[in-house]
Amino acid sequence: MSGGGFSTQPSAYIDEFIVQLTGKSKCTIAFIPTASRDAQGYIDKFHQAFHAHHTIHFDTATLASLHVAEVVEAVDILYVGGGDTKYLLDIWRATGFDQVIINAYQQGVILAGISAGAMCWFEKCFSNNVYIEGLGIVKGTYCPHYQDDEVRQTFDTWHETQSLQAYRLTDEQTLHFCDEQLQAMLTTY
Repeated sequence: MSGGGFSTQPSAYIDEFIVQLTGKSKCTIAFIPTASRDAQGYIDKFHQAFHAHHTIHFDTATLASLHVAEVVEAVDILYVGGGDTKYLLDIWRATGFDQVIINAYQQGVILAGISAGAMCWFEKCFSNNVYIEGLGIVKGTYCPHYQDDEVRQTFDTWHETQSLQAYRLTDEQTLHFCDEQLQAMLTTY
């Protein structure tokens, strides 16, 4: 879970690390650009960054497809892009894609994400001054872009009213969880 990656830095260390978790030289990675409202430039960057692997992406229109669960469970990595956390979770819940992701995770698919795409895995999200229930895969809450004074101040003010673990990361930091347990904090680039 990261504040950066391929979207901000070509050949980011964290992207290589995520691929290595599969134990495969060529893996299948699916990008989910929902939070960016399916920004084509973002999708293009994903395919360029992972061109040595099998890549697919799921735009918003695909999420409610009858066969999306089968495809999702067949990938090695689900990589969720950044953007609007509330929009992302609203769309996923409206289409049932939230359950598809949870089921894929339970089947062993690796989950990765940038910014909103990392925040969504947690119990609670606070983004753009709005509180949102996350997917609850990881306990606690997460704040990306913590180097930004305004982000830090609004998140800390909100978190003071909460009684849960908070992970605060700058864009250069990444968290690695395995079976919902924090394994390491890594450098993104």
